[in-house]
Amino acid sequence: MSIELPPDHLEVVALRNRIQHIAEENKYVNDENDHLREANGELALENDELKKGLALAEQRLERVTDFWRSAEEELTKQIAINEDLTKQLEAAKSELASTKQAPK
Repeated sequence: MSIELPPDHLEVVALRNRIQHIAEENKYVNDENDHLREANGELALENDELKKGLALAEQRLERVTDFWRSAEEELTKQIAINEDLTKQLEAAKSELASTKQAPK
């Protein structure tokens, strides 16, 4: 039969100090965890706001791009019409000049 000796006083003090140290570390870690959770929540809200802003900016860009694409297409059509009219005008001027120069 073995007899367990009671722990000596120094061992008990060392264990109590160790327990206190671990409790302090645990409190610090819990506080840091709380802080990180709060920061994470704030970052999640900020991220949502940034996503909304990005979506709005993309919509605006799409509308502006569509407008300018449409304007470019219309301008291209008008340039083609202008070129045709310029050719017709030059042809009419040439015809008029040749009729004036034709002998009577």
